[in-house]
Amino acid sequence: MAFKSPEGFLLGLLLLGAGGLLLWLLDRAGRRRLLSALDPAFLPGPRPPPLPFLLAPLFLLLAAGRPEASLPWRENLTQVLLVVDTSHSMAADDEAPTRLERAKALAQSFLRGLDPSVKVGLVSFGPQAVLVLSPTRDRQALLKALQGLKPGGATPMGQGLLQARRILRPKEPEGDLPQVKPPAAILLLSDGAANAGGDPLEAAKELSQAGLPVFVHPLGDPRGAVSRIGDGLYFVPTNPTSLLRLAQATGGQVLGEDFQPLYRALRPYRVWRTQTLDLTQALVVAGLLTFSFGAYLNLAREGRWP
Repeated sequence: MAFKSPEGFLLGLLLLGAGGLLLWLLDRAGRRRLLSALDPAFLPGPRPPPLPFLLAPLFLLLAAGRPEASLPWRENLTQVLLVVDTSHSMAADDEAPTRLERAKALAQSFLRGLDPSVKVGLVSFGPQAVLVLSPTRDRQALLKALQGLKPGGATPMGQGLLQARRILRPKEPEGDLPQVKPPAAILLLSDGAANAGGDPLEAAKELSQAGLPVFVHPLGDPRGAVSRIGDGLYFVPTNPTSLLRLAQATGGQVLGEDFQPLYRALRPYRVWRTQTLDLTQALVVAGLLTFSFGAYLNLAREGRWP
């Protein structure tokens, strides 16, 4: 334990010493008055203060120094990115109520079964690749980000995948020794009909080299569908074959309703970290509670609190 304010601790120690000396002098003066008024045989013996009244000032004295303690804890470095297609085609209604809403429901189902210590981020593509939320353990923030996704624009799937690689596997400076990489993976929720941003299979080569498997869940009717989007009817294609090839090229899989293959790929990778905690508030609360407990005991036993 270290003190951020050692001068506060020293000042508290000085005040505590002065207060203790004052109480001792007052007690001594009171005993002298009693001795002059009573027979020594009837004089009460010295009584030490109750233990809570000794501990409470000690807690407050330590709090005056604003102490900090370094506590070890284990962090799971495993990460996964949800890469969600938000292009115009995801407004098609061949998945109830739409492909995009179905993707959101699948993402929520995946999160319910995922280890809470795994960090999850969100990337959307359509009309451009965007990092919506950096990897985090805050599931509520992630669900809120998911609900904010809206369909529109082209389908730059390749850009979305490369954005995910930059987040999960940032390039190391040249000359650095290769380091052990914690498990990471991508869950791609799309209809597969990429029409902008380069060939997704070219991006798959980079993902494979970086050790990032892509697990895909195809959305929409494999034959395509005629859907009402806005005020018109449109034929909205899908490309599940492209998604299959993408998964195979990166060592991932095509998923149905069961996410177990992806959960197994996201095995825990824990390392020891050190976290510095400020103990000031905890010690102040402990001091006040201890003093209150001592006052309650005195009140219950002797009818007075000091």
